[in-house]
Amino acid sequence: MAYKSRTEPLNLKRLKYLNNRMNLPEQDTQYYLNLKKGFEGEVKFDLLTEKLQSELFILNDLLLDMSMNSFKRG
Repeated sequence: MAYKSRTEPLNLKRLKYLNNRMNLPEQDTQYYLNLKKGFEGEVKFDLLTEKLQSELFILNDLLLDMSMNSFKRG
């Protein structure tokens, strides 16, 4: 069971709206496509984990800081 539902990141929403209204520079278009692809993969992962029968929690958007290094999940 997911602890909280996944929402589309704000920077992905902004780029999606801009991409629909104008021709983004190539670098911004590539960044947008990478964000989009990553978010779609996370949503697919969420759908797969919903089917698990075990009693567990899945934490989305988890950021861990350790010894001045950051590790981000989802």
